Amino acid sequence: MKEHKPYFIHSKAYYFITELFVGIALMGVEMSASRLISTYFSSSQVVWTLIIGVIMISMAIGNYWGGRQADKKPSYTRLYLELLFAGAYIALIPFFGRFIIAGVSALFALIVTKNLVIWASLISCLILFVPPLLFLGKVTPSLVKYSMGEKVSGKVIGSLEALNTIGSIIGTFLPTFLTIPFIGTSNSFVLFGLMISVLGLIYIIISFIETRKNKEDNLEKEQEKNKKKTEIKTTILASVYSVLLILGVIFSSNASFIFWDDPTLLKEDESIYNYLKVDKDGNRYYFSTNVLFGVQSTINEDDSLTGMYYDYLLISPFLVKENPNILILGNGTGTYATLMKNYLQIDCNITAVEIDQKIIDLSYEYFHMSEDINVICDDGRNYLTRSKDKYDIILVDAYSSISAPFQMTTVEFFTLVKNHLTDEGIMMMNINMVSEAKDSINVALCDTAYSVFDNLYTFKVPGGSGMEVFASNSSEDLFEKIKNVTTTDNGLQRTFSNMKNGIIRYEDTGIRLYDDTCDVEIRSIRALDSIINAELEYYRNIFKEKGLRGLMEELFRS
Repeated sequence: MKEHKPYFIHSKAYYFITELFVGIALMGVEMSASRLISTYFSSSQVVWTLIIGVIMISMAIGNYWGGRQADKKPSYTRLYLELLFAGAYIALIPFFGRFIIAGVSALFALIVTKNLVIWASLISCLILFVPPLLFLGKVTPSLVKYSMGEKVSGKVIGSLEALNTIGSIIGTFLPTFLTIPFIGTSNSFVLFGLMISVLGLIYIIISFIETRKNKEDNLEKEQEKNKKKTEIKTTILASVYSVLLILGVIFSSNASFIFWDDPTLLKEDESIYNYLKVDKDGNRYYFSTNVLFGVQSTINEDDSLTGMYYDYLLISPFLVKENPNILILGNGTGTYATLMKNYLQIDCNITAVEIDQKIIDLSYEYFHMSEDINVICDDGRNYLTRSKDKYDIILVDAYSSISAPFQMTTVEFFTLVKNHLTDEGIMMMNINMVSEAKDSINVALCDTAYSVFDNLYTFKVPGGSGMEVFASNSSEDLFEKIKNVTTTDNGLQRTFSNMKNGIIRYEDTGIRLYDDTCDVEIRSIRALDSIINAELEYYRNIFKEKGLRGLMEELFRS
């Protein structure tokens, strides 16, 4: 029995509409996927590669599968039922995706000792995005077949491909500049899921109505029986998928990346660049751009010393002339700048560069950053390229706990920094991902900076995975300057004493990162693996000795 084609579909117009909106949804999901995954695993090129790879493989398999199925068993109803399912699945991703990512990460943390981030993000991507994208991949070859039958029409193929491309272009821009900044990642998934689900629902409903209107009276009993079975099956599936879609809209639209009970959470938001989270624990505020790893800024309500790496950076004004001109590249919510103004209370001119305007807003809302600090919303390297100013202190604090922007890690970048320093000026650099490996990110960054600066010293921050780097081209040795620093502030005196005992002259190993060949993402992943493995070794041993039950008992006990 040949499947009935509703008139509105027979005109091909709905095929073109379908192709356009599937293209929008496809790229919309891909761009939203990067935010969902990067919130847990970073936004490095490695993670982007995994996301794009999974999506391309899914689409390729879907294209092949859809073409074969369209030749052997063409069905308009099946195609649009699959779109309804894919849309419901996409709408549910923000809700169940958090648990998938957490579960996969926990599992691989126990069994994998190398490339944990890569494996966990890859498996998470496969589970979350392969099922719906397989069905989206079936759309184009199916529509080509249904719109042309056995005929070959370059015009129809070109029109469908063009509409898919136009849709993909729209879908690329929508999440970045509109949906994620204004309605968030979760609601972006819901929106794109609804978009293609509605296409499926419209087809199924109108098809059902038109089929009823054009009821054929001369069907044999067996044909009539099969037709009713098909209608019942379609109705049941469409109803189930619609319920899933509704559940996705309800649960995903309010989904939070922090899905556990977190009484310290003050604010959760998203910007064009980042996931944003502010916590308050006691009298201390914390800011982070990811869920699983570290914090990017912190400050106490009374602006006292933090006990973290920011305190060591306060040695900087003791190393240069009075009333220094200071530049901060990667201001975050302004801990260093605030401590300089409110704790040290020195007379200085601070220019802070932060690429994310929403982070700048948070620095005033929660982290009481001084209004007289000149904050510029820009990329750090771009600012250096345009600026002609000279600075006595330049702090490079643009490297997060899980990634480093490659354009701020190369010989060309550090040369720009040097050119913006006064003759006696110093550069400070905070590196969070310190690994003992000889080719790690911290070694590569220090080697690269060493190739530009005459004096370079490093200090490993106690009790963490951070390192502070001090560099200059001053005629006076920087090490001697640091050793001679004294202060009447007891807290700072203890801090500076620790630094004097731990600071060492850096020994170059010959690694150089250049704009053209920078592999900072791979090195960051390796360093992160090293840090995670060191933290998890204790729990892995418990899991090996006592199994899952023993591990759970230990976790609940702690």
